[in-house]
Amino acid sequence: MGSPPKKPWASYKRPEPTKPPEAPAPAADRDEAPDTLSPYLQGDPIPSSDAVEMNTDTTWAEWSDLAAAENRKFADTAPATRGMRDERSYAPTVPAPLQALQALPAVPVRRELTVVEVMVEARRNNRVCPKPAHWQQLYGMLPDKKQGDGRWEPSPPLVDAAWNDTPSIPKRMCFREHIEWAAAHGSLPQVFAFMQSLAETDWHHMGD
Repeated sequence: MGSPPKKPWASYKRPEPTKPPEAPAPAADRDEAPDTLSPYLQGDPIPSSDAVEMNTDTTWAEWSDLAAAENRKFADTAPATRGMRDERSYAPTVPAPLQALQALPAVPVRRELTVVEVMVEARRNNRVCPKPAHWQQLYGMLPDKKQGDGRWEPSPPLVDAAWNDTPSIPKRMCFREHIEWAAAHGSLPQVFAFMQSLAETDWHHMGD
């Protein structure tokens, strides 16, 4: 007869129960010293401090003064004493009377006359230059004229035959040269005053 078949779980065994680890022995049962030293043993009574209340008349009086100081009001103020000042600078003063204010006289502003302002007058109403007789008179007012290499400086006015043969633009350029010469030699105010004294019929205009 053959052997009976084995059960599939026959090879497994129940594990044996293990003993839990033992807890460490208390400090009292061990030989090593504890971490902290206590002057008392287990079961000894620990003394406690006793509070003794000291309540005397002096203490109560001091407390009353302190409480009264916090609630005490400020004393009434008294006017300050008036200081004695002997210096003359502190003598009683009298208000000064009001004075009538008067406007300052206007001071005319003097400024230097410029060539631009004179040229505005020279070209007013489409002017070209003064007519020959008045132009010659203005040319005679120019100072420091000089002659060199057969020509005058500044150029003389265009009169006589040159007046008829010269267009208006060159005449105006020649007249401007005279105004610039007057400005360079300090006679521009006199020339400008002479120009203002001329009547409109004393001027040559564009298209004449």
